[in-house]
Amino acid sequence: MIYAILLFNIGIASSQPSSPPTLASQISQLAELDDWHDVLLKGQQLLSHPDINPELRFELLKSLAREAFKRDDYVTTERYLKEIETEYEAEPFSEGYYFATKLLAINAFHQGQYTIALERYLKALNIATKRKQPLEQAHMHNNLGLVYVETNELSKAISHYGEAQKLYQKQGNLQDEADIMLNLSALYIRQYQFDTAQEMIDIAISYFKQLKDDYGIALANTYLGELYSKKGLNLSARHYYQAAIEYYEAENNRDQLMALYAHLANVSIAQGDFEQSQKEANFALYYAEKINSKSGRMLALFPLAKTLFAKGDVDTALKMIEESLLLSKQLGTRYLEREELATLALVQASAGKHKDALVSFIRYKTMQTEFLNENVLTQMVEYQNRIEAAELNREITELKQNQAMQALQIDKREQVIWLSAMVVLSLLIAVVSLYYKQAEKNAKVELREKVAERTAELQRVADELRKANQVKNQFLANISHEIRTPLTSIIGQAEAMLNDHASNPDLRVSLGVIQRQGEHLKALVSDVLDLSRIEAQRLELEYTDFSVKSLLDDVSDMFYNACMVKGLEFSVKGDFDDSIMVRLDYMRLKQILINLLGNAVKFTEYGKVGLYVSCHPSGLVFKVFDTGIGMSQEQLGRVFESFQQGDNSITRRFGGSGLGLCLSQQLTEMMDGSISVNSQLDKGSEFIVFIPCSPEHSELPSSEEQPQTEHWNYGKVLVAEDHDDNRALFKRVLEQLGLQVLAAKNGEEAVEMCLREYPDIVLMDIQMPKMDGVEALNLLHVSGFDQPVYALTANVMEHEIKSYLKSGFTGHLSKPLDRKMLIKVLRRHLSKVSEASVSQLDMSDLALSFVATLASERASIIDFWQSQQWYNLQRACHRLSGAASTFNFVSLANTARQLENMLKTEEYKQAENLYLILCDELHYTSLSEQLDVG
Repeated sequence: MIYAILLFNIGIASSQPSSPPTLASQISQLAELDDWHDVLLKGQQLLSHPDINPELRFELLKSLAREAFKRDDYVTTERYLKEIETEYEAEPFSEGYYFATKLLAINAFHQGQYTIALERYLKALNIATKRKQPLEQAHMHNNLGLVYVETNELSKAISHYGEAQKLYQKQGNLQDEADIMLNLSALYIRQYQFDTAQEMIDIAISYFKQLKDDYGIALANTYLGELYSKKGLNLSARHYYQAAIEYYEAENNRDQLMALYAHLANVSIAQGDFEQSQKEANFALYYAEKINSKSGRMLALFPLAKTLFAKGDVDTALKMIEESLLLSKQLGTRYLEREELATLALVQASAGKHKDALVSFIRYKTMQTEFLNENVLTQMVEYQNRIEAAELNREITELKQNQAMQALQIDKREQVIWLSAMVVLSLLIAVVSLYYKQAEKNAKVELREKVAERTAELQRVADELRKANQVKNQFLANISHEIRTPLTSIIGQAEAMLNDHASNPDLRVSLGVIQRQGEHLKALVSDVLDLSRIEAQRLELEYTDFSVKSLLDDVSDMFYNACMVKGLEFSVKGDFDDSIMVRLDYMRLKQILINLLGNAVKFTEYGKVGLYVSCHPSGLVFKVFDTGIGMSQEQLGRVFESFQQGDNSITRRFGGSGLGLCLSQQLTEMMDGSISVNSQLDKGSEFIVFIPCSPEHSELPSSEEQPQTEHWNYGKVLVAEDHDDNRALFKRVLEQLGLQVLAAKNGEEAVEMCLREYPDIVLMDIQMPKMDGVEALNLLHVSGFDQPVYALTANVMEHEIKSYLKSGFTGHLSKPLDRKMLIKVLRRHLSKVSEASVSQLDMSDLALSFVATLASERASIIDFWQSQQWYNLQRACHRLSGAASTFNFVSLANTARQLENMLKTEEYKQAENLYLILCDELHYTSLSEQLDVG
């Protein structure tokens, strides 16, 4: 009998079902019960549990089938597997249906039901192929080879083993190589190729020893016992069979023990020790009856019949050999059936049944002839194929030679024709080229003179434009600096008053308006350079998620008082609910609306000004209308041009530079939107802005309820940040959430801590000394670290975020740190344990610490600029912008970020203005006593 390595993976799946954990744990505890009746009783109770769902039911049936198979209860195993098959019959390619089909085949094989096993394995192979699972296909080919060996269809066995080996070489591991090597050795034993079989078994044993696979070693010993038995070395055969028996008795593997004792009985018969062979055959029969195995009974009866015949008990021997032969026919073991026919003829002759003995002998010879004819036929077909292939190759060779000869003749004729044509054409080209060569020479001289003259003229114009652009940039930078300096004090005082008058809600509303609009004005002052940046294609949008209602509330607060002063009716309306969220550049969109509403209020003396917003699946439509002076058709034609207004009288009456509508149009086009205008003179105007986006509904928290956030009782987070104050702040935020925090100040420390501590999640800054974030991430991936790693940086441009994700980061968190986004990321990767009220994080000491470092930062930046260390200066600006954003120094962060971007493009002359502004802001911020850093 050939021994099989069969994959019986019916363990509980690693993915946890969504049902109560107590029920899942009860299922997993079934394997801990010793008594089989206790397992059955507990299993039936769990199957009737009211909370069991389809996933848990599947896991329970798998567990029960596994326990039944371990105890050699093949009938119960088949019952549970067929129940799984019935439940998943509507999904023939599902995991459950495939599992049941495969395990039913294995169960049938262990019972010796090879016809049923063959049908089931072929069905499982088809399912594995449709599911595109190469490793499962390899397993099924391997198991089919085992079945065909048992039915003595060796050519089919070789075919399936070959397919399995191809797939294992691509998808398998060392265990798979050992299994297929051992199974192939069985074929060589059947063909009496003992040396080759010995080499293959030795290789398989070396693999099993590397894998520490005692079961595989015991199986290899069984194969060695069979090999030495066929070679007639009975002492060696007994040694290896006995070594295998010792292992299987310790494991109580009755399925293997019945086969091994049957083989030992055959060895004892060969040695002439019939008393010993009878004991061993009875042991085999005992184990076969224990597990109700027909194949085991067949194997045990055959040597027992031969032993009784040798001892003279012919009648009993005849009954046993006839029963064994009947079982061989039922199970399809043709190899054993042939040997049993020869023994039956001998026993029948001894019992005086000479006619029956002759019939049995004739059947034996017929089967022997069939075996030989099959082998001869296979060889003849192979020989015929070789003859046909040789004849076909000869005809193909002759055909190719004829084709090659014809091609040579055609090429020869074509070459003669082409050669004649080339001679004529060459003469014509020579004449024409001489003429044009002289003309080209004259033209080049004339062109060279014109090019030199034009180049000099263009160089003069370029120098003039460059100088004018430098003057413009210097002017804009100086104006920006002069306005932002007092704005910082205004905003700081507003924040301080908000803290001092926290109990006065009316005053807090007014102070809040001052603070927000001051921040907006400060940002707009920085955007004075935007128009030139747009023209130079250097302005980039910064997309964030916000509610449309918050945008309209912000705009409404700005223009409500202005309209009240002029006696105008002011309205802001929309056809959407308060939960609509969009992802756009909040500042640029607000800037567009401010420009349009500002013009509407400015040019309207009486009547009304309004903003109407409509929400569509494709985007948002903003309509700004007024009852002001309106425009003529001629004025409409140039309304979006730079520094243009309706006429000079409008400039004298209302003021303004005429830049706002031009900037609004270009910002709208940058967001892939459109802007249009309808107007009638003396009746009013309507500006329509369309911004494409994907509006989404988002649940808004109740203003009366205290917000809740998750709190973790366990979890380890590593923060890699080179700025000391930022690192301390992030550590405090995460520790407030109940997490254990590891802090690293550069990439090298981050890699070392990750490999040593193995945190649950990593927040990695990009620009750090010694080793940056991208290098650290690559090193972690090479080292096998597979936990989530998020980029933590102030770079929030779309192309920068895409580059981080392409480098292998799990996601991105921006500076300053968004607490909601941080909690969302943590919730995605860490299990939530409890909820707690959000408490206000005290950053006053960290902000003071950051302000105290500004003087040293300024000195470093001046030193880098004067020594032209551009790379170090760029890194210093990046670090400064991140920290300033974290502690709400918006202007300082914007200036540092703008200087960093200009250094990246190596525009060092244009960067000088921003460098001077940054030095002034650092100096002013570090000395100011008015700014409330709390």
